[in-house]
Amino acid sequence: SLKAGRNFTSLDQVRVWLKNGIPVERLHPTVTTPGSFYGDTAEFGPSNLLTDLMYFMFTDQTAGAGGLLGMDGNRSYMVERSDLVQTSKFLVKNNLFFNGPIVERTNLRQFFSDIAPSFLCNFSIVNGKFSLKPAFPVRSDGTISIGSINPEAFFTAGNILEDSYKIEYLGAEERRSFKAVVRYRQERTNQLPEEAVVEVKGVDGTGLYASPGTSLLPQEEFDLTQFCTSKDHAVLVAKYFLALRAYVTHTINFSTTAEGLNIGAGSFIKVTTEATPYNSANTGTVDGTGAVASVRDMPNGDYPITYFRSGDGEIETGRLIVSGGKVNDSTYHNILFTVAASEVSQNIYVVEQLTFTQDGIVDIVASEYPCDSNNVSKIASAVVNSGGWSVQT
Repeated sequence: SLKAGRNFTSLDQVRVWLKNGIPVERLHPTVTTPGSFYGDTAEFGPSNLLTDLMYFMFTDQTAGAGGLLGMDGNRSYMVERSDLVQTSKFLVKNNLFFNGPIVERTNLRQFFSDIAPSFLCNFSIVNGKFSLKPAFPVRSDGTISIGSINPEAFFTAGNILEDSYKIEYLGAEERRSFKAVVRYRQERTNQLPEEAVVEVKGVDGTGLYASPGTSLLPQEEFDLTQFCTSKDHAVLVAKYFLALRAYVTHTINFSTTAEGLNIGAGSFIKVTTEATPYNSANTGTVDGTGAVASVRDMPNGDYPITYFRSGDGEIETGRLIVSGGKVNDSTYHNILFTVAASEVSQNIYVVEQLTFTQDGIVDIVASEYPCDSNNVSKIASAVVNSGGWSVQT
């Protein structure tokens, strides 16, 4: 307390250093980690895990939204508690802690959706419940796995509904390389915090950048001062954002039937597609005598083609048998054709959203999850590996 007197001519904003926050239910109370609150095994107490904050904010009847969300038929809140327990191990293992206040009323879904990537997680709705999952495959102890990914479902032309497959590539601005400048807090007991900055970028010729030129990269800034008090946390976030920008190129959406489907938001799927891109070098004509005229040489052989006959109005497919520069089968005389050159694409994706329609159709939205030839995540490898990075404070 301050009493009236002449010793104080003015009073600036009062700042208080608080060691502990309010007591909450701890979803992972048995871990002892330097710098965390888990030196004891109490199920309730102060916590610096984002999962504990999320569970508290969605379930508490007074400070959170527990009174609004209520309970489902199993008498549990509308939060996927088992996912949060597993994600808590991931946060503790990688020293990703939330140390900060929430001082204003906020939209919880928007808040956790925005902040989750800064903890290398994805906020989603699973089975009608709110969930928070790591953005990578993780082992049972919470460490990031750089082993081969086993997709939970496979999709091809056989189980993707016709004309439903769409692909959307990210724009040039969203693919532009950059160097990350991350701001965070440095704290000492009973003292004012100091802001610190760390700069992270890929090294020329290695890692994310195969060619020189990182010294000319534009700079993008990320402000984590609201909750981040660790340089290691800031560096991991920078690596994650840089890897996303470098490797993710597109998203897809398609429709399939619900029969036998056992995936949810966050599931890894493998999608195989086949395309026949147009190439002017593959086009040609066959005249009334069967003579072949083509941009490229066509030695004797059997060629799969797509062709069009003047006056017919229909585009058809067939097989063109060329012998001595001529076609003997009159079916393929007087046509314009292009040789079909199919390209098969196989990619792994992570499911972002599933929507069920009244007709029993499932619409799936998924984003590319780049992997190498052994199905090892390129993003996870980039985040885990210390080589190929330049870190400056």
